[in-house]
Amino acid sequence: MRSCVRSRNIGDGYDGGNCQARDLLGYRSEKREEYLKQEFKLLAERQAREKKEAAERQARERKEEAECHAREKKEEADRKKRLELEKMKLDAKMKLLQAKIEAGIIKNKPDGSGARSSDAGAKHPKLPNFQDGR
Repeated sequence: MRSCVRSRNIGDGYDGGNCQARDLLGYRSEKREEYLKQEFKLLAERQAREKKEAAERQARERKEEAECHAREKKEEADRKKRLELEKMKLDAKMKLLQAKIEAGIIKNKPDGSGARSSDAGAKHPKLPNFQDGR
């Protein structure tokens, strides 16, 4: 136990303040040590939580980026398929028109417009027909 300087009057309850001060210092240092341990523990828990949250956030961002990349690739593939299908339709129309020209169903004008023979005397709907000599 700690040695204390006692007062001359034994039993007066006064020890000159030395023992009590030393006891308080010891008590405070123990409490401070407990407090610091608790603070360190809380700090370590917070750092671990923040690290975990950061890892989860990075994983989520990588996943979203991968999904976006996959979606873009799919959209690009769909666009290529649409363009290929449209090209095939245009090729089929061109072959059909070529076959009609060769069969004589469509007369090919020298300017390459390929007007139909049924359109030969047609007039523009908004323009007057000046064929009667006016």
